[in-house]
Amino acid sequence: AEAEEDCHSDLVRTDDNEGPGEANLQAELQMFRAQWMFELAPGVSSSGLETLPCKSSRGPGVKSVDTKGKQELAKEEKAKELFLKAVEQEQNGALYEAIKFYRLAMQLVPDIEFKITYTRSPDGEGVGKRCVEDSEEDGKMADLLTDFQQQLTLQDSSVKLCQPELDVSQTHISVLPLEVLMYIFRWVVSSDLDLRSLEQLSLVCRGFYICARDPEIWHQVCLKIWGRSCNKLVPYTSWREMFLERPRVRFDGVYISKTTYIRQGEQSLDGFYRAWHQVEYYRYLRFFPDGQVMMLTTPEDPQSIVPRLRTKNTRL
Repeated sequence: AEAEEDCHSDLVRTDDNEGPGEANLQAELQMFRAQWMFELAPGVSSSGLETLPCKSSRGPGVKSVDTKGKQELAKEEKAKELFLKAVEQEQNGALYEAIKFYRLAMQLVPDIEFKITYTRSPDGEGVGKRCVEDSEEDGKMADLLTDFQQQLTLQDSSVKLCQPELDVSQTHISVLPLEVLMYIFRWVVSSDLDLRSLEQLSLVCRGFYICARDPEIWHQVCLKIWGRSCNKLVPYTSWREMFLERPRVRFDGVYISKTTYIRQGEQSLDGFYRAWHQVEYYRYLRFFPDGQVMMLTTPEDPQSIVPRLRTKNTRL
C-alpha cells in the first residue's frame, strides 16, 4: 500500500510538470520498480503472497518426517531388545522361548541380526581396571620368589627352610634335609602330575614356596607332557612359565561338551499340530598323563557324572 501511495504521489507530480505521454511512461516505470521491490522483500513470493503461511503449512510435513524417524528408531531399539533376549534364552537352553523372541525381532526389523553390537560399554572401564590390577598382582607374585630367597639368605645359616610355629615334642619336618624335602615334593606331583596339590603345598610357608618353584620339578613335568621336544626353554623364562603358557591338554579336570537340538516329531492324528522334541545330551572326556582317555556320552548332568570320573576305575 505504501509503495502504491508513493507511486501515486510521483504520478501526480509528473502530471504537473510533464506531458501526458511522458507521465504515463514514468508511471509504468515506477509501478514496475515498486512491484519488483515488493517481490524482493523478505517473506514475499513472486506471486505477491507472503511465504510465512507457506512455512507454517510445511511444518506438519517436517514434523511427520521427524515422527516417522523416531518411530523407526524406537522400532529398532525394541527389535534389538527382543533379539538380545532371544540370545539369552538360547544360551540358557530355552529354545522355544528363543525362537519366539527371534521371530518378534525379525518381524520388526528383518536385518536386526547385523545391527546388534554385543559389547557392553558400562563394564568396559571396570574390566580394564581389573586387568591393570591383575597385571600388578602378577608382577608382585613374580618378585615373591626372589623376595623369599633373599629373606632366607639374610638369615643365619643355621636357620632351615621352615621352622615350627609352636614348640612340639615330636620331630618336625624342618629337620629333614633339603634333598629329602624335594623328594617329597616330587612324590606329591607323582606320575599323575598333581600340580594342584603342589601349589597347595607351596602355601604352607616361604620355604615350601621356594621348593615348589624348583626348576627341576617343572622341567620333569614339561618332559612328561611334551616329551623330548621341549628341551629348549626359549621363548619362555622358566619351565613353570612354559607349563602355564604353552597350549596343552589338561589332566586335572573333565572336558564337557553339551549338545542340544530340536527334532521334529510326528503330526497329531487330527493334523492340528506337530510335536517338537528338544534333545539334550553330554559328552565327557577325561585325559590321563599316561596317554589314556575316557569318553562317555550320556544325558545325565555333570553334577552326577564328574565325581565318577575322578579315577580310571569306574563302573560306567
